[in-house]
This record gives sequence, C-alpha cells and structure tokens, in this order.
Amino acid sequence: MRVIVRHLVLTASLASNIVTPCAALTPPVVGEIVQEFAPIGSYAGHWGIDFGVDVGTPALAAAAGHVTFAGSVAGMLSVTIDHGGGLKTSYSYLSNIKVSAGDRLRVGDIVGATGLHHGVASLHFSVRVDGVYEDPAAWLRCGGSIPNALWLAPA
Repeated sequence: MRVIVRHLVLTASLASNIVTPCAALTPPVVGEIVQEFAPIGSYAGHWGIDFGVDVGTPALAAAAGHVTFAGSVAGMLSVTIDHGGGLKTSYSYLSNIKVSAGDRLRVGDIVGATGLHHGVASLHFSVRVDGVYEDPAAWLRCGGSIPNALWLAPA
C-alpha cells in the first residue's frame, strides 16, 4: 500500500492534556509513507512510519513541546519531543540536528534535516503515549478527517 500525506487540519488541542489520536499532530514532512508501523513481525518490529523524502528535507516538530533528547541512537541521529499529557514523538534517520535537549519548540519548528537509512532517503517518525508506541498514521489521519483518497493510492 502507498500512503501520501498532505496538509492536515486537526481538531483537538494538547492544551487540554487529553491525549487522543486527534491531538493536533501535523506531519513532520510532506512525503509518501514507504514503511508502515509494524510492531509485530519476523523481526524486532517497526515502531513508527518512514516517510520517503529527499536527503536534507527539513524535519518539523509535529506539535509544540520540549526536546528531551537530541543525539545518536545506534549510530543514527534522533530527536525526541515531549508534548505533555504522556505524548512523545521521535524523529530519526536525520543527517543533522538543529535542536538541543531542553529546547522549547512550536509546531513546525525545524528539528533537523532528513538523512539516509540503509541507503534510502527517509525520515522515521514514531509516537509514544505513556511509553507505549502507537501507529503514527492514526494520529496523522485524525479519525478520518483526511479523505481516504489521500491515504490509499495504487502501488
């Protein structure tokens, strides 16, 4: 399945501290989802989604929050943002990082630039609620607020 993400209008606010899949997350990049969320499988799982984008594409904060981590994980540059209410997002496969731990960010602030993973230009985006990984696509779709035609396209 091919998935394309475009501009979203989301319906809820994190200010209420009620975290739901419509809690005002915006896509960190505009691009096709080339690897879907797959927590269980023949390997350790894929705990987020990968967007296929050109190397150097700005990776943007999906919501306001503060940076809790900016550095290397298993040799890959990564940033984690705490949005409050138990919600955290992470951005990996970065070629560089533009933020530091402790920085306060607004939605759309640049956290870094996209890079390569196994030779493929992409951005890995994950969502955790109270430490549990959830499918980021559900958070970005916002309960059907995006027409299915934007999400499902023939391969």
